Amino acid sequence: MKLGFRQGIASVAVFGAVILMLISVDDRVRDRFGDLVGTGGVTPWGDRAGDLVNAVMSAVRYQSIENAPLLIFAAAGAVLVAFMLRT
Repeated sequence: MKLGFRQGIASVAVFGAVILMLISVDDRVRDRFGDLVGTGGVTPWGDRAGDLVNAVMSAVRYQSIENAPLLIFAAAGAVLVAFMLRT
């Protein structure tokens, strides 16, 4: 496998993990995701996907403001681990 393909797969996996975490934490995202994958909706799929994206962006904004100190700590920890693994 080429390195670019592996990185693409890893990016998709991380994005999926973030979405799953938001679904488990935020009720709005869970409802919109249920509307998207559920059958029987009368609205077009694109509109439901747009609603899900709006809910995800709202949840990310709210969670990042609410948990800013934890976010900074986690980002600093990730940078330190990256430097540790590199050496």
